[in-house]
Amino acid sequence: MKRFSFGAHPKRIEHPLFGTALLMETKSGPYWEIETVVWDRPFTVIIDTQGDEEPTLDQIDFYRRFTDDPDAAFAFASKLLIKEYEKWTGESFPSHWKTAFAFVGLSIPLAGNPRNVWDLSFDCLTDSAGHQFTCCVENGEPSYVTVDG
Repeated sequence: MKRFSFGAHPKRIEHPLFGTALLMETKSGPYWEIETVVWDRPFTVIIDTQGDEEPTLDQIDFYRRFTDDPDAAFAFASKLLIKEYEKWTGESFPSHWKTAFAFVGLSIPLAGNPRNVWDLSFDCLTDSAGHQFTCCVENGEPSYVTVDG
């Protein structure tokens, strides 16, 4: 979920669902950056946009699809996340995913189209270094996982 911006101070809007959103301009295109709270924990949302178009209804629906059901969000990416977790930690994955991960972020593609590139981010709860596992999605399918931290 790391992106790098450049230029002047970003445009700011107050969105009825997301709260404060900052428009970030990058070489790869603009996006809205939002720090909010979901399930009583900090949650980062990145919403791809064109120009300075505000989040669309399709993007709001995309957001709700995953944040309303974190188990479904994990299940969508689980095959790659579990494999990377076991490789990274050298341990078997726990019987319940919420003892290993916290769902902490989501990027939302243009028009809420899941065939565009987007990702889901999970903080690892079993290591002291605070690694974040991000499952990148391409063409509607989990493609690979990166580990930051």
